[in-house]
Order: sequence, then structure tokens, then C-alpha cells
Amino acid sequence: MHALATQYLAMMYDNMIELRSRLLKINAGTVLDVACGKGEFLMFALRSFSSYRMAVGIDDNIESLSQARRNLYEYPVSFVVGSALSMPFLDESFSTVLLSNALHHISDHEKLFHEMIRICRPDGLIIINEMISDTKSEYQESHKLYHHYITELDNLLGYYHRETYSEKELTNLLRELNLKVDEYFVHEDDEKGQLNADEIDAMTEKMKKKVSLLKNNDSYYLYLNKARDIEKKIRKSGVHRPKHMTFIIRPAMQ
Repeated sequence: MHALATQYLAMMYDNMIELRSRLLKINAGTVLDVACGKGEFLMFALRSFSSYRMAVGIDDNIESLSQARRNLYEYPVSFVVGSALSMPFLDESFSTVLLSNALHHISDHEKLFHEMIRICRPDGLIIINEMISDTKSEYQESHKLYHHYITELDNLLGYYHRETYSEKELTNLLRELNLKVDEYFVHEDDEKGQLNADEIDAMTEKMKKKVSLLKNNDSYYLYLNKARDIEKKIRKSGVHRPKHMTFIIRPAMQ
């Protein structure tokens, strides 16, 4: 990943002040980050927890894990290549299991949560953090427009990627899965939520890189022009980080 894109993702988490205040109260023990990607959320969590012993990140993308290793080389973290739907860990292996901004990339939620509950200690915690589509400003609408554009491209390229959930959709999803939710909260950071020029550069670079993969597709020029329109809008109007919703879940089923 380009340095600008890495910076954008890292700063998105660093500004989650409300979530950090909750994590500061947690002695996390052994930590697993499911679908860890390039490790940005795992780094944020390890910086925020009151304490932890060690951590593992799992993802099925080897390139992402290579970047995660570079991002967290100073931390006591191991990385494993594997699917979130069939994790190579013994039952009750971890005290704290994380999943951030990955729920909308995974189609089989029942199997996903079965696995996370299986590998979490009975007295442990499962923490789900997910961006949501609810907006209150034109700036947040710009981010939703950008994210849904990336969603369209991923689906054209053969990757499962749904549009972001609303607060109501996400709450209903976890309720339908019969999970034991201790608490949940919506959070954003108004003061530092506005993306700066470098972060906007990273977003536009990601759009250009993604659309370049469609060069042999009949839709290439349609999406190339759409990317230009989105870039023009966010450079003119600005863009704000999306709201997020976090759930603190006990591994025992209700």
C-alpha cells in the first residue's frame, strides 16, 4: 500500500477518541484481530488497551499481511494466513477478539461469529467496530459516496463487498444472530474528523488504482469518469470520516 493510503487508514482509527476511552479500561490478555488487513486497527487497539500479553492477526490476503508485519514490527504480534470462516486456532485460544470494518466484506455472518465465539475464552470479549452509512452532513455523504464506489468496483472484480450498514441494519443483524451484546455505541470525532489534503490524495489514489484493474472491462470508462466526478466533489466540498458503531459482545450465546 502507498504511504499516503496507509496514513489515511491509520489516522482514521487514531481519531476514534470515544472508542479509545473504552479500550483503555480493558485488560485484553491474548488478542486476535480477525480479517486484520494491514494491521491499522490492531495497532490502534494495542496502543489503547490498558494491558495485553500478545496478539495475533489473521487475514486471507498475503499482501496485506506483509504490510501488517511492517506496520507492527515493534509489537509482540504474529500473523497467520487464513480465512475468518475457518480459523486454525484451538477453542478458547484468545481473551479478546477484534473485527473492525470487515463485517461488510464477509457474506456468511453466522459462520463468522460461530468461529469468533469458538476461539474466544468464555470470560473474554468480542469487539466489533464497523463504519455505518448514517450521515448528518454533506462531508460524511462524500465519504459514503467514495466507499460505495469502491464497493461497486470490488463486486465487478469478483470480491464480496456490500455497501456499509446503517445503524439500524447493523443492530438488527447482531440481534438476529442471537449474540450477547454487553453494550454498543455510535461514535465519531467532530473536531478532527475532516480529512486533510494528504488523506484526500490517498482516497483518490485508491480509486485510480482500483479502476485501473477494469481496463479490459466494458465499464472501465464509465467508472473512470465516475472516479473523476467523486474526486472533484470531495476536493471541492471536503470529506469527513464516517460514523462508526462498536459492539462489546460476550462469547456465550444468549
